[in-house]
Amino acid sequence: MRRVRLLLLLMALGALGICAAGETAAQEQLANPLLETSKKPGGGMLRVCLRLQDESPFLGAADVRVLPNEGYEIAGSPAEQPGDYLFPGMTPGKYFVEISAPGYLGVRLSTEIVAESGQRTMVVVMKPRPAMKREVKGVELAPAAEPTARVASASPAAAAAAKTSGRDIWRAHELEEEVPAVDNGVACPAEQVLQGAGQRMSDFVNTLERFTATEKLEHYLYDKSGAQKEPEKRSFAYVVSVTQNQQGTFLLEEFRDGSTDTDQFPGHVASLGLPALGMIFHPLLAADFEFRCEGLGSWDRRELWQIHFVQRGDRPVRIRAYHMGGGVYGVMLEGRAWIDPGSYQVVRLETELAKPIPEIELTREHVAIDYAPVKFESTGQEVWLPQNAEMYVERRGKRYHRRHAFSDFKLFNVDTAQHMEAPKGSYTFTNLTDRDVTGELTVTPAADMKGEVVTLRFTVPAHGKVFKVVGPGKDVNMQAAAVGSAKFVYRGDEGAVKVDADLAKATTLDVMPEGAEAKL
Repeated sequence: MRRVRLLLLLMALGALGICAAGETAAQEQLANPLLETSKKPGGGMLRVCLRLQDESPFLGAADVRVLPNEGYEIAGSPAEQPGDYLFPGMTPGKYFVEISAPGYLGVRLSTEIVAESGQRTMVVVMKPRPAMKREVKGVELAPAAEPTARVASASPAAAAAAKTSGRDIWRAHELEEEVPAVDNGVACPAEQVLQGAGQRMSDFVNTLERFTATEKLEHYLYDKSGAQKEPEKRSFAYVVSVTQNQQGTFLLEEFRDGSTDTDQFPGHVASLGLPALGMIFHPLLAADFEFRCEGLGSWDRRELWQIHFVQRGDRPVRIRAYHMGGGVYGVMLEGRAWIDPGSYQVVRLETELAKPIPEIELTREHVAIDYAPVKFESTGQEVWLPQNAEMYVERRGKRYHRRHAFSDFKLFNVDTAQHMEAPKGSYTFTNLTDRDVTGELTVTPAADMKGEVVTLRFTVPAHGKVFKVVGPGKDVNMQAAAVGSAKFVYRGDEGAVKVDADLAKATTLDVMPEGAEAKL
């Protein structure tokens, strides 16, 4: 359960014709000396390099055409470098280069191939197209720009006021029944979009291990009349650790003020796993969902691919679950994502319940997340991470709304790890090495106490700390007084991990590397 990172490659223009991205619009770059011909003996070739405004390659579907001043169109093909197109066999003369791509402004440029030229390279910075008004069944619709409804209630008058841009997020299957308008004149390359979004999620898991942020939380309750009460507010030092385990799935761990204790949240109900919702597109999890590209839609005045998804009934629920009373209840999701046509980054994601969960009396859940690029100055990495998240929940006939805002993002470091304080009633695992260490904690109840053995497998990041809280519904789902003994076996050298226990009673705790048990 994680998010996405995008590594920007700044490419230099050289004799081989590898493109260098500029900082101005395509039309303005024609006067740039970087675009002049690299002269070599032999036949002429034109290399057209499409770039996004952040200088990264344009990954989306594009139609690149080269036409002479007179005569037939020149045939070309995509190059190995993403976003690049090659047109060999160019004879001397003037040419027009026409480029179009869904969600981006079309551009028409001119260039000239001179005699005895080698390869001429042209860099084109693609500009997003502002979303246009569209008509659906004769009704004109403005581009989607408003956030999800801020207020909603059960009373008719308040419910009418709760709708934003004609939406009522408390209505069951609202995302299914209210499909935003799309441009019916643009075909959606669904397979390419899903593959691109999946690759962005793979990049995220493979390159981003952990980050910190400041999280501001506002929690709103509704009274019996449907009126929204004044919010409870919290602020957390938020840490996310993302790892991929040996089984090929993911482990996302969240810490707020160094703890995983749900008592930190209003109503003792934690909002966990929001960063992971975008992982539905990851190749290892995508098979759990049915996807449908609805077309070229819009959000926040940008044209974006609009993808509908729903959990498959014949596949396991692996993306989201509620932990209550010692039970785990998987959440079957349906929803919609808006994906950038040029980078395949998820810009916005909304989910709702495909089915209620009667076992815990959960009848409504609507989540909306907005993503934006975050650049980490320490490494130069640019990562798309959640900036804002809204959550609407109806359970046992009561409603609440949460708003999360994240800021001040930083990469996780040693100093951050050392300032985490262990929550009461927990085990603390401290990695003393510069490599991640994976291990298994087994907690056994005392002989005179009822309960089952609890086994947890997790990774302790390099020079980092991980806490496992003991208690009903916590990491170790067992009364602290019932703990008899614990054992932590890890992959690493002797002394690589230090484990401390902060429990109300004395218990035994064994810590050892794998293979040590066989030597005893």
